[in-house]
Amino acid sequence: MGLFDKLKGLVGDNLSGILGGQSGGNAEGKKEEVRNIFNAKVKDGESYKVLAGMNMVTTKKLTKEIRTYYNYILGYKDGDDPEIVIISTTNDLVSVEEPVFCNRSECKKAAYLQKTGSFSISHPKFNDTPLDFAIIASAAWGSSGALIIPVSYVDEFTPFTEFFQNRFAK
Repeated sequence: MGLFDKLKGLVGDNLSGILGGQSGGNAEGKKEEVRNIFNAKVKDGESYKVLAGMNMVTTKKLTKEIRTYYNYILGYKDGDDPEIVIISTTNDLVSVEEPVFCNRSECKKAAYLQKTGSFSISHPKFNDTPLDFAIIASAAWGSSGALIIPVSYVDEFTPFTEFFQNRFAK
C-alpha cells in the first residue's frame, strides 16, 4: 500500500480534490494539453497511458541552494517488452523535446525508490546518468511558485507505480 492509498483511506475518495486533482478545472485542461502533446509526438500515442513527471535537483554554491526543475511527459504501455516514453518539456509546455523510447529489455536498471516515491531508469539513451523522476500528484505543486507543470495525476499514481514495480523494474 502506497502513501496515496493510505491517505485515501484516511480522507475517503475526496483525495483528488484535496490534492488538486480531478476537480481542478485548470488542472484538467493541462491534462488534456499533456495528452495532445504526447499524441502529436508519438506514433500511436492513444495506445499509451499518459501522465506528467518532474524532478528537482538541489545543488549548493557557497552559501546558496540552487534548485533546478525538470518536467516530463510520460507515456507507458504493457506488452511483451513493456515500454515507457519520456518527453522532456518545460513547466508551461511551450518547449517540448523529442521522445525517448525506453523498452524494459534495453534498460540497464529501473527502480522504484520507495523512500522518495520516485522512479529511476538507467538506459543507454541517457548515457551514464540515470533519469530520476516523480509523478506530479498535485496541481498545487505547480501553482505554488515552483517550476512544475500545474497538473495532478494523483489517481494515476498507483496504477503507474504498480506497472513500474511489477512489469518494468529490474
